[in-house]
Amino acid sequence: MAAYVSECTWLGELMGGRTDNQELRLSEMLILAFLWMVFGFMLWYYLSAFHGIPVRLLANEILSRLLGSEFMSIVANPDQRYLFQVETQIPFQFPDGSREALGFIVNPLVYGFGLPLLFGLVMASGVAFLRKIGTLLVGYVCVMLVQVWGVVWQTLKMLAFDFGADAHQLVIDAGISDELIALCYQLGVLILPPLVPIILWVLANWALIEQFTGWQPNTDS
Repeated sequence: MAAYVSECTWLGELMGGRTDNQELRLSEMLILAFLWMVFGFMLWYYLSAFHGIPVRLLANEILSRLLGSEFMSIVANPDQRYLFQVETQIPFQFPDGSREALGFIVNPLVYGFGLPLLFGLVMASGVAFLRKIGTLLVGYVCVMLVQVWGVVWQTLKMLAFDFGADAHQLVIDAGISDELIALCYQLGVLILPPLVPIILWVLANWALIEQFTGWQPNTDS
């Protein structure tokens, strides 16, 4: 019975956070972060059609200003609502021989997995609930901007390299070089999605980082 009570107390502390005089162990935080991350990933995926709306609207506005009238809009894919369907007025000959206005699919979730990652880390941290909510709100905005970056540069990359000379010329006329597209696209795919949530969590939990690393600030005058 004593062992059962002790185990329940440990789980309660782990799920509910720590008081100021109780230090969260790194192993506990990693286990809890993984569990929260799995839960956050499910929420993030099943609600992606909703939290992707601001990303779609912002990316649509940016591409409209960059590409002009040849770009029509970004709409939600009718079959899978979390996917974006980019619509243009560029004539394109498809493999079946038909020639219609070019349209293609972009997946914004490729650039947004940092949100469930941040959710897991934040919920596992032994800080006040309101501070967790504030960090998650700031994180949502940051991850949303990363997604906008990724969608815009993936669209430009596909137009420049995947759909022939007419689409490539549209990007060139907008004053965007192939080298700039390659750099910004790689940043959006490889660097920003995992790095932004980690940096945000570290900045929001600096005291916890000091606890885990054993670093003590120099207080000597």
